[in-house]
Amino acid sequence: MPCASTFITSSDPQSWANALFPGRRWGVINNNIAECWNNWVKPAHHLPIVSMVDHVRVQIMNMMHRRREKTSVMVQELSPKKEKALATTYIESRNLSINKSCGWKFEVVDGDKSFAVDLNEWTCSCKSWQINMLPCKHACAAIKSKSMSLYAFCDRYFHIEMYRQAYKGMINPIPTFDMYETNNDEGSVINAPDIRSQPGHRRTKRIPSQVETRVSKCGRCHKPGHNRRSCKEAIE
Repeated sequence: MPCASTFITSSDPQSWANALFPGRRWGVINNNIAECWNNWVKPAHHLPIVSMVDHVRVQIMNMMHRRREKTSVMVQELSPKKEKALATTYIESRNLSINKSCGWKFEVVDGDKSFAVDLNEWTCSCKSWQINMLPCKHACAAIKSKSMSLYAFCDRYFHIEMYRQAYKGMINPIPTFDMYETNNDEGSVINAPDIRSQPGHRRTKRIPSQVETRVSKCGRCHKPGHNRRSCKEAIE
């Protein structure tokens, strides 16, 4: 155990342990992005490895081109989804009442509850502003009471300039017409391994991750939590 403890503490756990991560947390940490990616490249799953990589390359190349062209005509301050979310939040903030504390601190009354907003610290006691880095309705009410722009209190990563930078890079097409041709007479040909495929159809469904739970269902009484062999229910 002392060896394991020494190894863990000396392996920079701030870079891989959630509990010690010093940076800003962005809501719930999960593998949704991997699931979205797997579903997006699903048409290429049945292809050989070289064809699959090239299929994914073409998908990414076309996607980046479409989004790059779309951003060239955008005139709003934020990316499309964040612009819509901010507009909805601002509409919800119109009916809130505000009590000024001092300077940049406010008390915002929302129904029978009160929330403390600090514009200097970009914080609200509802915690929504700190998590989403987009002003909540309480913060919107406080910002507008100071006659300031809501966009000045949105995280810079949501602004349209950062959105354009994300798709600024280009993936160039592969120039297959002048690729290097190997000389088969030199004995440098690498053959594929002699591995025979297993009989039956290839797996097309993904393997569930460890965080997913699968509830078994009995084939005899059709109730969850047990199987047919351990079923003790009486069948009418």
